[in-house]
Amino acid sequence: MLSSAANALRSLEYLAEEGDVGVSELARHLGVTGGTSYRLIQTLVETGFAEKNESTRRYGPSTRLVIMAEQVRRRVDIGATIHDELVKLAAEVRETVNLAVLDDNKVLYIDKVLSDRPFGFNARIGSRLPVHLTALGRVLVAGMNSQEQEDVIRAIRHETVDPDSPRPPSVTTLRQLLRQAREQGFALDLGEYLPDISCVAMEVRGANDRVLGAISVTAPTSRFPLIQDRLLDSIRKTAGIISLALHELGIVDLRSIYHGYVSAET
Repeated sequence: MLSSAANALRSLEYLAEEGDVGVSELARHLGVTGGTSYRLIQTLVETGFAEKNESTRRYGPSTRLVIMAEQVRRRVDIGATIHDELVKLAAEVRETVNLAVLDDNKVLYIDKVLSDRPFGFNARIGSRLPVHLTALGRVLVAGMNSQEQEDVIRAIRHETVDPDSPRPPSVTTLRQLLRQAREQGFALDLGEYLPDISCVAMEVRGANDRVLGAISVTAPTSRFPLIQDRLLDSIRKTAGIISLALHELGIVDLRSIYHGYVSAET
């Protein structure tokens, strides 16, 4: 079974490289019989990955394969584009910048750029933090519809409270914080999760105009009040650039773009 799957993938790769392949030619390339080569190509045709040219009786990659390749290219490019924007933001504000998504009612960090200044905040890629105690989490949940928000709040209420973590806000307070984040377009964490660290976060939206993720800038609480307004201006600009790129490329899920990166860093 593994050998058949490997040969099918090698066949697909050869079709993509050559663009016009005969059964015998593929058999020689793979080192298999003509019958095996024919069955491999027929499998690719039946699954929509190859097409037959009836006039030449040769085979080439299908439109479906071309579309898939374009989708992969987009995701690779958009991941690099997003990271470049985070690098620019970090260089401008000289504080740590994070990109996160909502994952199982937790804030999942999927990209970051560290500050070049001392006492910066370093959330490891792949780490998860509570939504109700972080600015990133509040922005992400605030972008949901009312029912989705209530589902998250209900899940939070039933979570076991870590005795070493700050106590979560009351349900009433959390609803107020979410409403505030939605109305003002950003959320603040002024040392609520870690007393020495403050943060401002803002959403990024995709092609369906849903909130796909959020970016944040974190800084030591001691210097945050002096730079808060500047951080807001800078993060708003970056969020706008990233949202526009996601919209234009039809991206509806940031997690799929960063899946391999997150797994490698976790």
